[in-house]
Amino acid sequence: MVKFFLASLLLGAVPATAVSPQAAQKQLRSNEPTTNVSTASVHQDSAVHAAVSLKSNTTKQAPLARSTFDQWYGAYSQGLGIWKWSNALTAYERQFSVYAGHPVALCEIGVQSGGSITMWETALAPQCHVYGVDINPATQQFTDATTTITIGDQADVNMWNGFFTNVVANLDILVDDGGHEPHQMLVTLQQAFPHMNPGGLIAIEDIHGQSYIQSFFTPAANFLGQQAQGGLVDSVHVYPYLLIAQVAGQRPDVPKSVLTFAGVGTHVDSFEALWAAVPTNPGGHIILENAGWGPFLTPAGLTNFFSHFASLHDYTYYDVPAGCATTSAPVCSNIVTSSPMQAAVTGVHVYPTQLVVEIAAPGTVNIQAVRKGTQWLDYR
Repeated sequence: MVKFFLASLLLGAVPATAVSPQAAQKQLRSNEPTTNVSTASVHQDSAVHAAVSLKSNTTKQAPLARSTFDQWYGAYSQGLGIWKWSNALTAYERQFSVYAGHPVALCEIGVQSGGSITMWETALAPQCHVYGVDINPATQQFTDATTTITIGDQADVNMWNGFFTNVVANLDILVDDGGHEPHQMLVTLQQAFPHMNPGGLIAIEDIHGQSYIQSFFTPAANFLGQQAQGGLVDSVHVYPYLLIAQVAGQRPDVPKSVLTFAGVGTHVDSFEALWAAVPTNPGGHIILENAGWGPFLTPAGLTNFFSHFASLHDYTYYDVPAGCATTSAPVCSNIVTSSPMQAAVTGVHVYPTQLVVEIAAPGTVNIQAVRKGTQWLDYR
């Protein structure tokens, strides 16, 4: 979720090339006006009313039919605020949707204005329980029969010990949309991974800029590579601004999350051959295999892959209307000006012995975050 109290880290108060994410974050935390959210029942747009869970003191209304994450987000307009990147929603549909209709324990760090809780519980209904972790005590108002809120700092190991001891022992999905600082992301990954159910998924959002390669991706590669050497990692997936790690195994009552890839698959054995094949594979995918490289899910292998595709996290954007990212205006979009790699590659997927690179069809990449909802918590 793009959150007001972190919006300048994600979307920036000024162009990302002019100010560091950390500086922009501090600026917006101190300057941004927001609108307090009502604790009354949320009134949804009539077109999606039946398909959206209401956050209120009454029992949530079960959806009549499941909407995909993209469909739900596109139709959502009134109610608790949510701000997500479009390509993340598509990734969540691909990798989380196997849990729809099954009991699922989902943790989101950074629930902010509550709209994402409604999205998770709708798209994964009817047996999804959201465990929110947030630094803002005001988010406790979202607690109800299917939502549990924990107030705490995601960088605090003691908080995580208490969370997994007293709140929930194991999770199926964890989404980190919290502070977006490298050390916070790393602590979250390290503390949550041992408590994921077989086949579970950890998603780290809002990884903006190549500086994260050294500060986050490299230590994450070391951690995940060590876990993989113990047979605990199924696969690792990299999208622009998003990392998803899938735990090995499968819950017996839930289908395994297995990606399918569009178009024709071209096999190569080197990065040079991979990039040579990109122009001839629009809308397809390239499979890199090289037995001489050894296992791919190792600390060195993951570090190499993360570094090679660092430009997936290039971050140049503009907001419409101009300047809206630093306000609480309900109408606001942030649109990325894609780097050459972002225009060519939509996803990179690391498996034990192969790397799959998804190639965009010409003119199809449009990474943007459109603000949805009308009620926002004030983090000041």
